Amino acid sequence: MGFAIFIAKIMDYDKWEPTIMEDIPLLKANGAKSASILRDLDDPFRVIVKTEWENLENAKKFAESDELRARMRAGGVIGIPELYFVKEEKVVF
Repeated sequence: MGFAIFIAKIMDYDKWEPTIMEDIPLLKANGAKSASILRDLDDPFRVIVKTEWENLENAKKFAESDELRARMRAGGVIGIPELYFVKEEKVVF
């Protein structure tokens, strides 16, 4: 089990948020178990999406897909987002 952390600048949250909500079936079909949207308090145009995956290889394949790139463009993602693949080492409380 692991997580993909996606950090991006967006043009307009109100345009971007419905796009990612439409992507839920796509995420699930590619193996995502859950997703959370976080928004930077100091920069409302900076968003973080944390997705949980049973298999991080599936997450990496999805992250490299043309379909995801097209969805990011449709949602107004600016530039190249940061992407991290991490595993949970320990829950401390």
